[in-house]
Amino acid sequence: MNTNVYGVIFVWLSLLLVLGCSDAELENQSEQNDPDQNQNQNQNQPNSTENNSEEDDVIEALRELVEQRDLQPLSEPPPQDPAKVELGHNLFFDPILSGNKDANCAFCHQMDEATADEFSISAGTTSVRDEHGDRRPGPELSFTPRISPDIFNRGHESLRTMFWDARVEQLDDGRIVFHERSYPQMDGHYYRILPEEADNLLAAQNLLPVHDRDELRGHHGIPDIFGEFNEVAAVPNHSVEGTWNALIARLIEIEGYQELFEEIYPEIELEDLHFVHATNGLAAFFIDTFSFTDAPWDEFLRGDDEALTDEQARGAKLFYGDAGCSSCHGGEIFTDQELYNWGVPPKTKGPETLDYLDRGAAHRSHAGPDRYFHFRTPPLRNVELTGPYMHNGVYETLEDVIRHKIDPIESLWNYDSSHLGPIFRQQVHNNEDSLAAVESTISSQVLTIPEMSDDEISDLIAFLKSLTSPSARDLEHVELDSVPSGLEIPDPKNRPWAHEQDLD
Repeated sequence: MNTNVYGVIFVWLSLLLVLGCSDAELENQSEQNDPDQNQNQNQNQPNSTENNSEEDDVIEALRELVEQRDLQPLSEPPPQDPAKVELGHNLFFDPILSGNKDANCAFCHQMDEATADEFSISAGTTSVRDEHGDRRPGPELSFTPRISPDIFNRGHESLRTMFWDARVEQLDDGRIVFHERSYPQMDGHYYRILPEEADNLLAAQNLLPVHDRDELRGHHGIPDIFGEFNEVAAVPNHSVEGTWNALIARLIEIEGYQELFEEIYPEIELEDLHFVHATNGLAAFFIDTFSFTDAPWDEFLRGDDEALTDEQARGAKLFYGDAGCSSCHGGEIFTDQELYNWGVPPKTKGPETLDYLDRGAAHRSHAGPDRYFHFRTPPLRNVELTGPYMHNGVYETLEDVIRHKIDPIESLWNYDSSHLGPIFRQQVHNNEDSLAAVESTISSQVLTIPEMSDDEISDLIAFLKSLTSPSARDLEHVELDSVPSGLEIPDPKNRPWAHEQDLD
């Protein structure tokens, strides 16, 4: 190629370079001369500095609130005797505590349901599945009146009452009592003093489900799964001591339990043991296994500003501020343990066969007619995992609960039960007299919840999720393959079908 050709190429390249630079300069000059265009472009770009500042402001305000209210992370539970924990672990899964030997504690407190039940109300011993797959009561038995609560952190030192109606209570003098059934023909407050050998309130609480026919004891006259006499169900209803005696007699005949009792109580002869010595083991197991202190909220209270999302931090401010949630859901486990009527749509009967409506604490002698439909404030730890919600499981989601609490009267009268299974929908009382009865004793405190926007409700739910311990999400490792009695561990999700049994 000759030098003339090289010269032509060089000239063209020079021209292209000059033109390109000129276009770029003109474009830059155009941008400088059009401030509106620059402003629009800047508005479309995220301002990370501004966002970070807003996030810091939320965290700073929340820190001030935490300091003002002296909010503390969940305290660690006291260490438990390993032998008692092992005893309780076995008893929790062993159907030997069921009169018919076909149900256990885990029947209504399931590991794959975050220690709660999958259904809004429970059916215990001899229960069957209906055509929809729902668990329903067996012959002569009923649903439990209320939803099975979770068992997280139930050994916390702040707790002084147990059950939805607070019928088990630790008095100021240290005695643990069971508030007896209230009868119209009897005035006054009367209670049973529970055995002083109970290690704590939780051990005393565990004395009672075994005496409930619908939960574990079974109906008298119906044989156990082996066709043998059910001696626990044969005990008269008024004799709770009779039930305890029958069960401890079963346990001390089993070698595995003999060894555990002898290790835990070497000073007590086997024949002198009381059933409370067994429930002390259940309490130790509950405390050791289901007390979790690693929720994001706890990590935030320990000083980790990164533990909460922005949404959770805003929700915490609402919870402790304008929404007023903490006025009832206070303390480390988020309950004041007081009794309130939140205008919850009525469902199921009361604790006795002739009780058409569940009137809550008013069924017990420690609460009069002014406490009709009053129930104890539930703890909120791991609440994200433990629906359905309210004492009778009428709501499926946390959003449903919050919207009910914003306008309880409206929600009471316009409750939609279509999400419930057919057998549970039948338990709802939607007649005018029942709804009016509930409304008549609604607590004044519940009518003070402010209106909230959808975003605020979303923030509040996000905060409630910050109360979930990562340890609570998977409890499969807690389950056992065998128990000392040698009985098969029952699966509540695999019950006999109703058509396979005579339910009439």
